[in-house]
Amino acid sequence: MIRLTGSEGTTGALRASLLSLATLGLVGIAISLAYERHWDGFWQILPWVSLGVIALALAALVVRPSRWTVRIVRTVAVLTIVVSALGFWQHFDENYQTASLDYRYSERWETMSVLSRWWEVAGGSVGHVPIPASVALAPVGIALALATIGLGGTHRKGRDLSIRSGRHEF
Repeated sequence: MIRLTGSEGTTGALRASLLSLATLGLVGIAISLAYERHWDGFWQILPWVSLGVIALALAALVVRPSRWTVRIVRTVAVLTIVVSALGFWQHFDENYQTASLDYRYSERWETMSVLSRWWEVAGGSVGHVPIPASVALAPVGIALALATIGLGGTHRKGRDLSIRSGRHEF
């Protein structure tokens, strides 16, 4: 078993901080999604599924931190970042597709260059779907991944680098 925090000093404190940030992000995103009633259809359910999987991964890492758990948590972290990227694309595309309906752009949207259209959508000038909200999962995935650094791995020479062994060589 791998110890997550405790007598590791700075390493343990940083790990606990990253796990706390991931947990706070998880709760904040869940509140935001609930506030927006973000549950109509597959693409709106996907963040909820991601939050559930992240919560399970966090709990598993805290309750039973093993090498397999660390691998699973790292996989969940990568998938979380992928889901965040998909969310960005869905939000961006929704705003892009509905931009011609915006009264400020309805007459000139078709005459604008593609780059100008992308700029307006990315800048939030057009569309009703918040693009920054779609990438809120990415920092949670990053914090989750960073919290596993030094856990459950072995050095190329076969030395155990887990917290339990007391070696923190990178």
